[in-house]
Amino acid sequence: MKFKVIRSKFLDGLKSVQNIVAGKGSLPILQNVMIESGERSIKLTTTDLDISIKAEVECEVSEAGATTLPVKLLFVSMTKAAEGEIEVEVDPQERASIRAGSARFKLQGMPAAEFPQLPEEGDAYSYTVPQATIKEMLRKTSYAASQDDTRRMLKGVLMSFKDEKLTMVATDGRRLALVEKELEFPKASERDIVLPSKAVAELQRSLGNDGDAMIMVKKSQICFNLSGVIIYSKLMDDTYPNYRQVIPASCSEHIVVDRQLLLDALERASVMSMDDSHSSKLIFESNTLTVTSAANDIGEAKDEVPIKYAGEKIETMFNPTYVMDPLKAIDDDEITIDINDGHTPAVIKCSVPFLYVLMPLRIN
Repeated sequence: MKFKVIRSKFLDGLKSVQNIVAGKGSLPILQNVMIESGERSIKLTTTDLDISIKAEVECEVSEAGATTLPVKLLFVSMTKAAEGEIEVEVDPQERASIRAGSARFKLQGMPAAEFPQLPEEGDAYSYTVPQATIKEMLRKTSYAASQDDTRRMLKGVLMSFKDEKLTMVATDGRRLALVEKELEFPKASERDIVLPSKAVAELQRSLGNDGDAMIMVKKSQICFNLSGVIIYSKLMDDTYPNYRQVIPASCSEHIVVDRQLLLDALERASVMSMDDSHSSKLIFESNTLTVTSAANDIGEAKDEVPIKYAGEKIETMFNPTYVMDPLKAIDDDEITIDINDGHTPAVIKCSVPFLYVLMPLRIN
């Protein structure tokens, strides 16, 4: 195989795929990127057997072929190379010779025939969603997914295609983030799927702000075609918990607050909540929210935020990080906090179809 490619384009392609490699101790070929030549391009593919990613790069192909090369070493080599035309030639023993300006690199590869095959395409449920929409919905929800390996199902993000809308949900059992978007798709395509955390992370790296994502779901596999980058992932096969049962049916108190002012106050107060308790007290009174945090035998912090509220005094305790996360993910100037008392869940809402349910901590 022999081809010439512009270094910046080659590097962009490698950057798109180089995160998806298996850990050390796995099959050596899973540390490699498969490079396949077409007529006027090369395709770069990596996999860890759970998730695979493919990118296409324009180039000048003078000799067709395929090989696999160590992707991390190849990527680092290209970051050090000077900008300009890169010449790559692979001999029958899978040895790659790379010419980049005055630099020369040699890499030992492995046969492409040993590289795992990607999932076969065929009959599948399909959906077309703007990339920016998926990117925004993941931004508003994915932070709430569990990080606990013992709660495997909650480490994923639910994508529910039902009732002419796409609903995304993430929860770790102590909080829940939900966002919805109207979407047209056939009634026969209604279904729930759960994206694993690795697929969520790779999508957030790869999604752009323009163009559509073509989504294809087949049995236990999902494919995202992002116009130049294709991501394949296994789906989680467990049933996602009934998340709607933790959303309060109604709340008696509705508090309106400036999102940025509340975020700033929590960030200042949370300086004193870095010990094991990691908690902040929120006191809602007439037109004023007081945020306090204390560190045992060290100090305390207190801040006040103006609010629109005329009800009875409510005191509640939250993990401040869990309150700040949704405030960082949404863009509205004002948010609404719906609550009954200091012992039941609070619900944060904004102008878009988004809600965030947060369980309070126990007040001593």
